[in-house]
Amino acid sequence: MIIVLYSKENCSYCTRAKSLLDNLNLDYEERKLEDYPNTDALLEDIGKKVRTMPQIKINNELIGGYNQLVEYFADKGRVNFKGEIVSE
Repeated sequence: MIIVLYSKENCSYCTRAKSLLDNLNLDYEERKLEDYPNTDALLEDIGKKVRTMPQIKINNELIGGYNQLVEYFADKGRVNFKGEIVSE
């Protein structure tokens, strides 16, 4: 599974997304808004005009933000809809 997390500084939902991925013991690549020469370059990399951060791609498919990340893993039985790890 290839996960790319687009984030920005001082973003509480970015922190939540990173924490969720860490708690699931999943590796991900973080790409920060501040590392891009401009916002257009970031949006080009994401592949869609978005207004919020974080944005997460899994296997090159844009999942969306933190809430969509929780839904993605809830659908797979890995977390509940609060983003809490489900005991296996």
